[in-house]
Amino acid sequence: MKKSLCLLYSFFISLCLFSSCEEKHKEVAWEWPYAPEREKIPVSQKPKILWVDASANFKYTANSKENIVKYINLAKASGFTEIVLDVRPGCGDVLFRSELAQQAKKIGEVERTATWDYLGTFIEEAHRAGLKLNASICAMVGGTNRDGGMLFREPEKKDWATTMYYSSGLISIMDDTNSFTKFFNPVHPDVQQYILDLVAELATQYPELDGIVYDYGRFESLHSDFSDITRKKFEEYIGKSITNFPQDILRWNGNNPVPGEFYKQWLEFRAKVIHDLFDKTRRVIKNINPNLRFGTYTGCWYSSYYELGVNWASKEYDASRYYSWATPDYKNYGYASLLDFYMTGAYGKELYGTDSEWTVQGGILTAQKVTRNEIPVIGGLYGLNYYQQPKNCEEATYLTLTVGDGLMFFDMIYLIMYDQWNDVRKGIDRALATDK
Repeated sequence: MKKSLCLLYSFFISLCLFSSCEEKHKEVAWEWPYAPEREKIPVSQKPKILWVDASANFKYTANSKENIVKYINLAKASGFTEIVLDVRPGCGDVLFRSELAQQAKKIGEVERTATWDYLGTFIEEAHRAGLKLNASICAMVGGTNRDGGMLFREPEKKDWATTMYYSSGLISIMDDTNSFTKFFNPVHPDVQQYILDLVAELATQYPELDGIVYDYGRFESLHSDFSDITRKKFEEYIGKSITNFPQDILRWNGNNPVPGEFYKQWLEFRAKVIHDLFDKTRRVIKNINPNLRFGTYTGCWYSSYYELGVNWASKEYDASRYYSWATPDYKNYGYASLLDFYMTGAYGKELYGTDSEWTVQGGILTAQKVTRNEIPVIGGLYGLNYYQQPKNCEEATYLTLTVGDGLMFFDMIYLIMYDQWNDVRKGIDRALATDK
């Protein structure tokens, strides 16, 4: 179980490793004067989403329809209205009917021996309980050191793996002993086509789905991607050749990035890559099923999220007014308008405080301002933060639903381990009472 918890926390920790150049940032994104007013959403109409991670919950759900029914009914009784189900976990294999990807048969120590349709069963039982069911795929990952995956068993796809850039030089992530999760290169056209084909397959095979969600729809870190493919695409983007690559992008002083001549344009280019992938994804989904929603998760810490090549803001939010790393054109690649729903990880341990991204309240408020209220901001809570703190769990749930535009609770494993079901229920009930 400790290994599972480490896996769940790895994304959160990885984002904390690259905050060393904060002196270069103007940390005032929350000083945007206001988020445009829009009609208030009653709490009763706000989504209340439970995230079900494949790896953490596999021992409960892999082979037991009875457990799936049990936990869906617990979710319903606790006040949740939707589920996000992880169907393409970090190994890159899948838990849905597919002719394109291999089935995930073993995650950690848990082997799946059942042959019934994992996603199909969740959809059926969720709908029977009156809950929506959204399928999440880890878009830009192709394996892990623990579980293997396609990048490990398909050497012909070695150039799909992202190229990392450290002070010691360039290295494939497959040879990087510091990288547990093996990321794709998002710039690679074959990678993008593969993910788009998976999305199309999901939308076609499961017309009864309520939504498709991108998790890990990003670059691995500021360390990636520095492959020849990405270099050529970037040179095409800026219209010139780079003589001293990658140093003209950036140099490393330990873990500290030292910007080169083309650093800002590089960040802009990476944001465009992800924006364009999201644009293509939306088109694929809507062409197959116009009623199928497209959503994503990101962390709420906008001031450093550029390191992952992601601009989840509104195109009306000009980051260059607040941050020295952004160009005036960076705003053109904000993807908020491409989404039907957006979940932001307000994962700070502190609940209240409006002047920081690292409180639940401040994280949600920042996301609302950055997205310019273009889409509802569904605040995400990290269950481990409320270990043996039932009052804080209740309060955080209430806060998310009254400050934000919905609730996403990550992850079901913490509700099971720490018996937080009733704490969430109390928070939802308190928030619902504000409608009266």
